[in-house]
Amino acid sequence: MKTERCFNVRDVGARAVPLILLLVIASLVAACGREPNSSTAPVASGETAAEHALKHADPLYRCPMHPDVVRDAPGQCPICGMDLVKVEPDPPVAAATAAGQGDPIYYRHPHDPSRTSPTPRKDEMGMDYVPVFADAAGPEVRISPAVINNLGVRSEPATLASLPRRAETTGFVTFDDRRVRQVRPRADGWIEGLSVRAPGETVAAGQLLFTVYSPMLESAQQEYLDALRIGNADLVAASRDRLQALGLESGTVARLAQGGRASGRVPFHAPVAGVITELEIREGAMVTPDMTAMTITELGSLWVIAEIPESQAAWVAPGTAAELRFASLPGETLAGVVGHVYPELSAETRTVRARIVLERPHPAIRANMLARVTLLGEPGPEAVTIPRNALIRGGAEDRVVVALGEGRFAARRVTAGAESGERVAIARGLAAGEQVVVAGQFLLDSEANLRSGLERLGDGSDEAATPAGPAQTP
Repeated sequence: MKTERCFNVRDVGARAVPLILLLVIASLVAACGREPNSSTAPVASGETAAEHALKHADPLYRCPMHPDVVRDAPGQCPICGMDLVKVEPDPPVAAATAAGQGDPIYYRHPHDPSRTSPTPRKDEMGMDYVPVFADAAGPEVRISPAVINNLGVRSEPATLASLPRRAETTGFVTFDDRRVRQVRPRADGWIEGLSVRAPGETVAAGQLLFTVYSPMLESAQQEYLDALRIGNADLVAASRDRLQALGLESGTVARLAQGGRASGRVPFHAPVAGVITELEIREGAMVTPDMTAMTITELGSLWVIAEIPESQAAWVAPGTAAELRFASLPGETLAGVVGHVYPELSAETRTVRARIVLERPHPAIRANMLARVTLLGEPGPEAVTIPRNALIRGGAEDRVVVALGEGRFAARRVTAGAESGERVAIARGLAAGEQVVVAGQFLLDSEANLRSGLERLGDGSDEAATPAGPAQTP
């Protein structure tokens, strides 16, 4: 009987082993079933799984002057020797963030940002176009306070104000074209008795300039004298008109009638008082009717031609006030008024010319001098304005870098409006009170563009690994 009991105990033990294994497996299954609930513990404490993972990520250290130098431990840059700065990881962005940005302004191709659509659509691979919101032109850039200090990053708030229309430009002084006179012989001849030898000489009204010996003029004078002797009034009038058509002055014709003797040497006098700006003849030179002997400019007024950038030319009109400053008059500001705005744009300088007339100018102001011109117009409509150096102009779009606080920055696409002095209006994409970066913005914008490109490459590789749906025509 004892032997049978021993066998029964062993039999019970053998049967208990599978039962114990079943209990262990059941406990493991129960533990696995509770794992998803355990992951919600950080959420209950206000921390997501991504934020919890960031806390345990290995820190990186980067050179503030050479961003390509990255180490996993503190040290110095092998290029410039500066201490490496700890790189703060970017906070995870919730999927619902984009939903809080309002309606998208357009949709772009997931692989080609230059292809856009005003409505949602799919690309040729069946992938959805990516929505683009008005306040985002790229990902955020997060840098530490030490790097901000080293780079000299500064920001200013965008303000809501009426821009005073003020344009700072340059101009040049030129002669008044309305006071320019040309002296031209109207018959072939030779120059004799030239009294003006070089450009820049001043002449008085009626001063003898030169004498032209012309056989053609002598023949025309003789015909006029013959008509006077015949006494035919019609012939006399025709001969007199021919002399005047050949350039003889009325006083010369009167002296010819009184003297009664033709002469091949005809004097030419200055029609106005002024300065010789062009001299095309020399003593003894032959002249023809198609030549300009000299040009006389009357010294009564001068023009200042201001070169206005096309971005500020819309509000400049006749009557716009102007302030003029010349290097020859240090400390003095002359007042003027725009008299005329030229209708065409200079293709070389991309500027519009405005003419300012200086009546009775100061003797220190000479032609071809440069002037600093300030044009003052009426204030424009109220708009969001930022410093002009905060605007990053591009070929296809304009951007600003917005400071989001706590070392976070983002490049944002904006629509620039009118400029005035050192301020520029923003028509779209920015609100009053937002902080825009005015120093160091180009480096931040480049970093944002680089990060956007890397993310696009990463998205492209992931999408390439994902089986594509049926192709659709975009």
